Amino acid sequence: VGFNHVSKLGKSPGYILAFTYAGEPEPHFKFSCGRAEELLREYLPTKLANVTYEPAKCASLTIALSEEIKHLVKQVTPPRYKLVVNVTIGNKSKDENVDIVVTSQCLWDPHSDNFTSSQYVNETLFCVVLVHAVYFE
Repeated sequence: VGFNHVSKLGKSPGYILAFTYAGEPEPHFKFSCGRAEELLREYLPTKLANVTYEPAKCASLTIALSEEIKHLVKQVTPPRYKLVVNVTIGNKSKDENVDIVVTSQCLWDPHSDNFTSSQYVNETLFCVVLVHAVYFE
């Protein structure tokens, strides 16, 4: 038994999702925050170490990074999880009194859904990445 998924454009993506009737993933198929965070810690310096903060450049960089991070984390994500990736890049001010607070709220199932985060700082910028993994049945 299954159902055809139809996109907002009215086109079928060409696959059928079967119902498993499982309300949550098996324990060994849960999203691993530790593994995802490790990937982010390794990945961010390779992309941002030599980047100088420029607003226009960083605006497009956040889009590219979020897509790349989604594909990277997807490789270690169990089936049936949807990933939401948020990337924030800002100017690292020379004024030490400037702070940033990044907050996120979600309505989810704490038994199956989870998130991880990572940050990177160089001489001119800071980057905060949030990855939410939501189990989809």
